Amino acid sequence: MNKHLLPTITALIMVLPAFIMAQTGSGVFSVTGSGYSSTIVTDYQCVGINPANLGWKRNQHLMNVGAGNGEISVYSEPLKRQLVSDLFSSDEAFTPEEKEEAVRNFTGKKLQFEGNLNGLGISFQDENIGGFAFAVKERLFWDSNLNELTSDLLFKGYYSDYFDSLVVENGTTVGYTTNPAKVSLLFEDTHLDVLWYREFNLSYGRIIYGSERFSLYGGIGLKYIRGYSIFNYNYTGGGSINAYSALNPVLDVDYDTYSPSRIDGNDYQSVGNGFGADVGLTARIDDLSLSVSVTDIGQVKWNGNVYEGEDALLENIETSGMNNYNILLLDDNLAFDNLKWGGWKGLENKTVSLPGAFRAGAAYLLKERFEFGTDLFLPLNDVPGSYDKVLVGLGTRISPVKWLRGSLGIVTGGETGTSVPMGLSFFPVNNSSFTWEIGLAVRDITTYFSQEKPTVSLAFGVLRFSFGHLDTRQSIGTDTDAPADR
Repeated sequence: MNKHLLPTITALIMVLPAFIMAQTGSGVFSVTGSGYSSTIVTDYQCVGINPANLGWKRNQHLMNVGAGNGEISVYSEPLKRQLVSDLFSSDEAFTPEEKEEAVRNFTGKKLQFEGNLNGLGISFQDENIGGFAFAVKERLFWDSNLNELTSDLLFKGYYSDYFDSLVVENGTTVGYTTNPAKVSLLFEDTHLDVLWYREFNLSYGRIIYGSERFSLYGGIGLKYIRGYSIFNYNYTGGGSINAYSALNPVLDVDYDTYSPSRIDGNDYQSVGNGFGADVGLTARIDDLSLSVSVTDIGQVKWNGNVYEGEDALLENIETSGMNNYNILLLDDNLAFDNLKWGGWKGLENKTVSLPGAFRAGAAYLLKERFEFGTDLFLPLNDVPGSYDKVLVGLGTRISPVKWLRGSLGIVTGGETGTSVPMGLSFFPVNNSSFTWEIGLAVRDITTYFSQEKPTVSLAFGVLRFSFGHLDTRQSIGTDTDAPADR
């Protein structure tokens, strides 16, 4: 591999959300701050979460449109909050002592990036024919945890104790070991997962049964997936290896071996295609709502630049390691240039399941202005893009006046600890004919009061509108004087 793979992919994950203004929140800024979502999001915002909610409306509006709404998030165990910005801006070279500290910081520590962009969403909801929604979403996901040797090689390169000699070959310094070992043993308990794809989702939901106090809704969403990159590199106990990749040509990664699916050139393009589905049910009993859904049922067939990892000896390396935490300064941080992650063989294609999940939730509306809810999020498989373990959220949303809504919650589970999400939404215009909502939220407000294991995040939206009012059409549980997505 003659390109520095890890820094390159890392740069993609960090830079792209910044340019496009970017899974439990799925980029829905209206509910990220509450800690629950599956029972309360409706219109196009429920796409990918629970399509059954298209069967009911929060207000009298028939149409909802949104663009440029999204969320970015960084969870960092290796770096304290004050140092997270060094991933983007640091240009000071490490001292040898600081390199040793960096190795300690990253050994056995989780680093997770996530970006969700709802590029376009539109929905039409009618109580007679049901609700239709179409949404285009972009998702970026990174999850890594490195063992001590991987961190040592990352920051110290050929100065690592693993290498016992340095040789200058054609003007290049190369570190060699006289006792090479297989990477499956050296990188045991190291994992790195990357996923980047775009989905086009068409969803439909409607009422199945309705009475004065009870209503049951069902929905389904069908999605077409364009895959832009996947990278899975996992070593587990016993020296077993699970590694495969299909990387966008724009990353310009060369595995130094032939693949029947190799794409020549470095043009930006998809390297995989697939299909998926979401299904859901929601029951509403007076002011109580209950819901269940299963999302991302399906798979992607990766058919461009596809490679599968093989075990191999780690004999040499041609870099002195990263000189700071800034993974964007690739010309200076060639830490993984010519690092042999193992052998690679080319494949025609590889089919990988989508990161499926089961959701369940409940919400209760009290006196029209106060809502309380809970959510359970359970990952159904272990593939790039999946969360580690079950997540549970609990929270509230409060609408004291028609132009403001606040939210606060608590989320726990997985390997990212407990967080306290918080959000605010404003309604510059909110009447029976037209509503405009803007807002922002963070996944963990406590991050800004402590340094350890921060979750630095932002969910935002400025272009969210609803309109189209017919007096003869009534929605269940509607209060037209309250915010549109209370």
